[in-house]
Amino acid sequence: MTSRQTCPWYISAHAVRAYCRLEGLDGERDDHFARAEDELMAIAEQLALKTPTRQNNGLLRYRGPKRKRYTYLVSDLAKRPEGDLPQLVDVRPEHA
Repeated sequence: MTSRQTCPWYISAHAVRAYCRLEGLDGERDDHFARAEDELMAIAEQLALKTPTRQNNGLLRYRGPKRKRYTYLVSDLAKRPEGDLPQLVDVRPEHA
């Protein structure tokens, strides 16, 4: 199981809530938010091994695994106080 210590990306609250909307979860409920965050950490572990496409806005675009075929947008440009890991900033329907 992936944990915050082993996840290859930081996961933004916005990305978790966007994922909740796509999955039909209530991102304002703590249990739904935690479930979505756990799922995103596991997905991040898989996607970090793939080669992304750099978009014109500078974000890295990953195509999700078959069961969760969404577009995952990651920022690797901005340095953060938390550290140097890239950050998952948004999750969108596949063709968004």
